[in-house]
Amino acid sequence: MKWWNIVYETVKVGDNLFTPGRGLDGGNKRKPFKVIKKLADRINIQSGAYLIPLDKECFDVIEEAFTDNPHLWLRVASIKEIPALRGSADELIRKRTGSNLARGNYVCSVLEYCSVVHYTMQGNRKGIILASKINNSL
Repeated sequence: MKWWNIVYETVKVGDNLFTPGRGLDGGNKRKPFKVIKKLADRINIQSGAYLIPLDKECFDVIEEAFTDNPHLWLRVASIKEIPALRGSADELIRKRTGSNLARGNYVCSVLEYCSVVHYTMQGNRKGIILASKINNSL
């Protein structure tokens, strides 16, 4: 899919990225992660002591959701508990992959780094919209 190609071309081994913490500015809770390996169908990251695979299908399912609804606001809220929060990137990723890993924050952060999506807030809830929606509103 198109977004995976953008991600694969943009993200480099050694890149340090951040998931936003609470709110958009992240306050003092921004969480760093590092790209440690790139494969044709996966990017492996390290977040603290954890090695986390971000499979191509994690990105594909988010792209498909926005292809189906370009006006979508997709919640970004990763929790380790099951089930994932309703209407969240994690919910889509978990349904697609069958894995209970909380990867939504990482996937959305990578997509924002690649200028595909943009973080926004609805009340105290953080989500993503297509970056083109921001550019068109300027």
